[in-house]
Amino acid sequence: MLGDIAIQSDSLNPKRRLLISGLAELVEADGWLWTIGRIDPESQAPMQMDIRYGGLTDHQLAALLDSPSDTKCPSPCDPSLATLVAGGRHFVRTRQQLVDDDIWYNNANAQTYFLEHGIDHCMYAITPRSELGFSGIGFFRHADRPSFTERQRQMVETVTGEVKWLYECGTPALRGADTEKLTPRLRSVLALLLDGNLCKQIAELLHLSPHTVKGYIRDIYRHFGVKSQLALIRHFRQKETPSA
Repeated sequence: MLGDIAIQSDSLNPKRRLLISGLAELVEADGWLWTIGRIDPESQAPMQMDIRYGGLTDHQLAALLDSPSDTKCPSPCDPSLATLVAGGRHFVRTRQQLVDDDIWYNNANAQTYFLEHGIDHCMYAITPRSELGFSGIGFFRHADRPSFTERQRQMVETVTGEVKWLYECGTPALRGADTEKLTPRLRSVLALLLDGNLCKQIAELLHLSPHTVKGYIRDIYRHFGVKSQLALIRHFRQKETPSA
């Protein structure tokens, strides 16, 4: 798999997508979500600032983006993930290693944003960055499937721990202070804009009217001092040439 990726284009995002898709197939995941972001020091919830994804339905993607925004009932995994990110070392954990089944299945966040959308078992591969920032991948399985095995976790840990450009090269600058001032909803719209989605697509993904999304996009453009989606993407993207 790594050999096939090595002969592809030097552009980072296609390489990243190929590697994560291949790894997801290897561990029999139904979908995946790559993101960079920061941990909110007060709520301990992740704040997603850029995403890539595969194998997820529109409803599942929208639910995964909305889950960290539910401050009234946060995900039961968030405190453990925040502690691990603060530790400053790369890690891979299954959902069972983060939270017990009893807590997970009785948690309103898990029920609303995961189980009701057919997602149950998760595995997270995360590399901390400076100032509670992180870059990571979530692998997901449908609710009718078994959990990830320890062998599969070790496979993900081996690959993601060695391929440094998967996390560190070509990711957008976090611009933490600027992005953290956005509301959770605006951060979700920002992440979808950076992934190349247009207004109509974002409206469908987040179950909002196009008029509402247009207003959100105007607010985001104004916040970052840009006038188009292309300018916004250029504002965040760095040169995408992976290191060896």
